[in-house]
Amino acid sequence: MERDDIERRQPSDGGKAQPLAGAAADRLRPWRRISGQLTTLIGESGFCALFGRALRTLAVRYEWLSVDASRKTIDGLLSALERDLAGVESTVADIAAAELLNTFTRQLSSLIGEALTARLLEQATASEQDGPEDAQEHK
Repeated sequence: MERDDIERRQPSDGGKAQPLAGAAADRLRPWRRISGQLTTLIGESGFCALFGRALRTLAVRYEWLSVDASRKTIDGLLSALERDLAGVESTVADIAAAELLNTFTRQLSSLIGEALTARLLEQATASEQDGPEDAQEHK
């Protein structure tokens, strides 16, 4: 009976679901950092509009990306992206995530300039690599 209970608790895909879900969450870490930096400048609706535009641009190539104009919060957009990325092969998800970030960065740069975009992304990257205490020192 114990063995039956253990088998029921294990994922049916041989334990692969958890690493993929973790990888999808890791792919969102830069987005959470960037959104934190940008909402102080352009607000949540500004970030969502820019993110949505980048997402729509890439959805032409990656039909599995969810594009839903009714999602108006950062959490809603990023949760949908996380589900989308977790639902495809890891290599494809990595490529799509990188392309989405590049598209977003280009669009942001065209709005606020390359220098400010680079500075914001540098701060977001520094916050990601440093601990919470170190991130405060960079500000």
